[in-house]
Amino acid sequence: MPSLNTKILIWKAKTSSEKLALKLIEILKKSGFIKTYIVGGYVRDLFLKRKETGAIDLASEARPEQVTAILRRKGFSVIPTGLKHGTVTVHKNGLDVEITTFRKEGKYPDFRRPEKVSYIKDPAADSSRRDFTINALYFDPKKSEVTDYQGGISDLSKKVLRFVGSAATRIYEDPLRLMRAVRFATVLGFKLSQKDQKIIKRNSALISKISAERVKAELDKIMLSQNRSSGLRLLREISILKQVLPEVELLAKTRQSKNYHSEGDVFTHTLLGLSKIEKSADLKTLYGLLFHDAGKAQTLQWIKKHGRSHSTFYGHQQVGEELAKKAMKRLRFSKAEITDIAWYVKNHHVPYELSKMRKSKQMGWCLDPRFENLLKLYRADSLSSIPTDAKGKKLKPSLKSYNFSTETLKAAKSKKVLRQKIVSGNDVMKILKIGAGPEVGRVLNQLRDLQLGGKIKTKKEALEYLKKNS
Repeated sequence: MPSLNTKILIWKAKTSSEKLALKLIEILKKSGFIKTYIVGGYVRDLFLKRKETGAIDLASEARPEQVTAILRRKGFSVIPTGLKHGTVTVHKNGLDVEITTFRKEGKYPDFRRPEKVSYIKDPAADSSRRDFTINALYFDPKKSEVTDYQGGISDLSKKVLRFVGSAATRIYEDPLRLMRAVRFATVLGFKLSQKDQKIIKRNSALISKISAERVKAELDKIMLSQNRSSGLRLLREISILKQVLPEVELLAKTRQSKNYHSEGDVFTHTLLGLSKIEKSADLKTLYGLLFHDAGKAQTLQWIKKHGRSHSTFYGHQQVGEELAKKAMKRLRFSKAEITDIAWYVKNHHVPYELSKMRKSKQMGWCLDPRFENLLKLYRADSLSSIPTDAKGKKLKPSLKSYNFSTETLKAAKSKKVLRQKIVSGNDVMKILKIGAGPEVGRVLNQLRDLQLGGKIKTKKEALEYLKKNS
């Protein structure tokens, strides 16, 4: 075990959660349980001066039944949320604080929870069961003192993520720590220790022991980080990506012609796009960008054109859509997520084609509430597609189609375009005396174009137009 280290941390309870945590510590200390601390991610985030600190958790020498009895006498609601493992949750005024008794743990037969725990009085021993050194800090706000038993303060200063004790043991206890390691490294901008990286890679297959829902929860956090590209690259380097998203892993082996994609293979292109997408992009748009070229691995063909080799990926949108659906179902995405993300994948080329469409079809796309997010995806895709000239010189990415699509969307919004057609197919068939078929659709589109152009404003005008031109 690293040598004991203590550090003074100036702290004042400001938020309601902090004030509640401080109150609970004061009560337990006055009741004789001097060894009661704030632990975990909250302390880590204080050191890093992060604006968004983690939930406030407490660790104490007091046993769960003692914590419960003392705090209930003081009027607190205490819920036995994890009593088997020494955890109770204190609830007051809509706030929750978990309090866990110092413990030693037995084996993890289900790769998630220990089969038994033993309560102890020693915080140093308690720290040895935690996941990462930077999460094993014990803060006494009454003394303004942080006690570090695992070298976490040093790792914080070096921006290194390191497992407590044996990395292999920590991973075997809960293989989700494979994903958590990448998530923390990504979100915090830390490096995984070289030693731990090797051990993670050797044990990467253990991720199969973890439920899809838990894996997705960690993947979501990686994707929402501004360092998401680094996180995905790390997942690949330590052999986790091929376990979780083999469809994306294959893109690293999918080459592209340099005349259109001098940035490199499809995986490199995708990561570049994820680094350039607007900060306002939501999770579904981010996943849409992650999967947008998933179909290229299966549709790659090389052709000769003007003396140069060109890669083609005809139909990759449709293939990618199905691959994305398969991956998302495997990871237990919701139906709403699958529907929208698959739509982004299938239609990610639409902004490129928009200028060639008739007016009514352009407006139809603009009226889809997802189109604005699709433009965010397309812009990132465009910025990460770096062409070259005949001499191999890199050129600036083109935003011509994106700019056109953006202006078209603005125009659609400013005109307050009607969402409903003026006339129905039955109206057309009745006046033109024709049956159902392609001709009805052609006429409806024609009327829609006239409506959008301001030449027809009412149903009466549309019907008169039909009669005159029948």
